[in-house]
Amino acid sequence: MNQNEQVLIEWEERFSVGIPVIDSQHKQLLITTNELYKACQFGTELLKVQFKKTARDAVAYVKYHFSTEEQIMEKTAYPEIAAHKKHHAEFIQKVLKDVTDFENGKNFVPNQFVRFLRDWILSHIAMVDNKLGDYLIELQKSGKLGKISMKKQSGTEKQMVLAIDDSKTQLTLLKSILPQYDVYTCESPINALEIVQNMDVDIILLDLAMEEMNGFDFLKKIRADLKLRNVPVIVISGNSFEQHIKTSLNLGADEFIAKPARPDELVQKIKQVIRKRKG
Repeated sequence: MNQNEQVLIEWEERFSVGIPVIDSQHKQLLITTNELYKACQFGTELLKVQFKKTARDAVAYVKYHFSTEEQIMEKTAYPEIAAHKKHHAEFIQKVLKDVTDFENGKNFVPNQFVRFLRDWILSHIAMVDNKLGDYLIELQKSGKLGKISMKKQSGTEKQMVLAIDDSKTQLTLLKSILPQYDVYTCESPINALEIVQNMDVDIILLDLAMEEMNGFDFLKKIRADLKLRNVPVIVISGNSFEQHIKTSLNLGADEFIAKPARPDELVQKIKQVIRKRKG
């Protein structure tokens, strides 16, 4: 891959463990690894500042991801939970030591650290998380998995937002303008249906123009599902013709916002819609 693209690893379907909630976080781990890789391209002084911040962010997200998996394992009585958690703990200990060494000026090669992070994540997915995925899929097939209700990130009471759009740029933008929410992103409406069926989501942000399944069809499916029909939905679309707005609302969308969404307007609408649905 061209180094100018500043990407070390890209998501491939072979990395999927078959559980959308976990796959979504694994994708974010790869994005975080790429951010660290990009930080390695800076000059010496800027590297120290940028890499330090990005590395701490990476550690925080890794801990959050591990917490998600461990909550799922506990809720489903996963038989290999002890070994899985040990694998997590050893990795966190190693990464924290390396980051601390870097911050204290000890011998440390950022590029080597990033490649170690990439290799560990991919091997962990292949050898450890795939076993968990197989176990959860079997529970899912037998109807025993149920809905996963997760604790909020970093122990906060952040509400969970599921953003569905086949544009990576739009999803990245939504995450950046909604730091007060725990934002899950999904490029596939079909995968998003699995996520919302198996995870407590406070609100959905939905695009309309998607190839795999358009937003109208997604709305029809969740509003026809007794368990999902009350999940709040805000449509965020570049197709802001009167007919698109009318159809969205008729199919059960709570609000319609034209792209590009202004951060203040979006936050206000999210608060209003959640309050109205829960009120």
